[in-house]
Amino acid sequence: MEPTSNRTRLTKKIALISLAIFFADASHSTVIPIFPGFAQDIGASLSMLGSYGSASALTMLLFSFPLGRLSDRYGRKKMMMPGLVLMILVPLTYTLASSPVSIYPIRMILGLALGLTFGNGFLLMTESSDPETRNTAQGLYMTSMGIGFTVGPLIGGFTTKLYGSSFAFMISSVFGVISLLLLYFVDETKSKPSGKKDAPTSFFGSIRDPKIFSGGVANFLNSLMYNAVTLFFPVYGAGIGFDESQIGTAFTARGLASTGVRLPVGAFTKHVSALVLMVAGLLVSSLTIFSVSASTGLVLVSVLMGLQGIAYGVYLTSGNVYVAGNSEEDNRGTAMAVYSMFGNLSGIINPLILGFIAETYGAQGALKFSSVITLLGLILVYILASRKPVDAAKKSV
Repeated sequence: MEPTSNRTRLTKKIALISLAIFFADASHSTVIPIFPGFAQDIGASLSMLGSYGSASALTMLLFSFPLGRLSDRYGRKKMMMPGLVLMILVPLTYTLASSPVSIYPIRMILGLALGLTFGNGFLLMTESSDPETRNTAQGLYMTSMGIGFTVGPLIGGFTTKLYGSSFAFMISSVFGVISLLLLYFVDETKSKPSGKKDAPTSFFGSIRDPKIFSGGVANFLNSLMYNAVTLFFPVYGAGIGFDESQIGTAFTARGLASTGVRLPVGAFTKHVSALVLMVAGLLVSSLTIFSVSASTGLVLVSVLMGLQGIAYGVYLTSGNVYVAGNSEEDNRGTAMAVYSMFGNLSGIINPLILGFIAETYGAQGALKFSSVITLLGLILVYILASRKPVDAAKKSV
């Protein structure tokens, strides 16, 4: 009788985590299609748009490793709760911003909120599922994120067009409240550490592992393309005649496509190397972003954004599975922090570079730059991933 009760509780836990992360990503993504226009309306330049991304990433970079260690020690849920509180406050604070400079501290708070929430959520789902269903549960988590990312931009774009950006910011905050309430009812049972002395529990120990390092480089490239799309596709779209709702529609097409592949990709990683899927996702993503930058029609751009969404969904799911599968539970938060730090470093450097390129060559040039650099960077990912791990006995995903 007890095993059945445990399975029921586990199913409810997975459902609650899935719903919580859906509303968390809906909260975050509601602002994405409208933020560039909002910032420009209060005086921000294209280069400043890039620096806002850097401000968020800098915060995540500075705090990701210590927060990862705290996550290993105290549990994932305890780190997610304050992150969601900050996610509720950020969109409300946007309504008080009156100058481009006043946005910087808000974006830094946003970076801390994102760093606390999504990586820990993935680990919470991973550790709340049985080994035989873990890949599917991981895919479900990424699918829930994808659905939230699909719904958010659509709501943000249309509500801004009809009622203004302040109303969209309020909706974003409400989504955050719902996520926090759902997470509150998740019962996290922290398992005992494995006690392995050879596990890479330090930053340098984790970064020396070629599996984690190659995953980090891949995340650096993914962050480059993500920043290019989220920061400068709205600008590029406006430049070719799209309004807020049409830009939101393109992001929705991307989100739908990305969401649709995440659950099957999660299950698929039981049969195909997560590394292969990760590299393939980045390759296709870079090619479609380049194609978007050369297109002008709403239908064609939406189709291309959908293809990029598929590639992004493949990468996002397989990348997280790859890192989680190449680390032990008692240092998984540390390994995920190292993985995230590469993305955060990319988020600091590349928005500044992309902003400079956009000022000189337009938003189209920024999109093309991200595509070309990713193609070159994939060579490094392959070389690093081919090296033998420090612990040869560790199982590769």
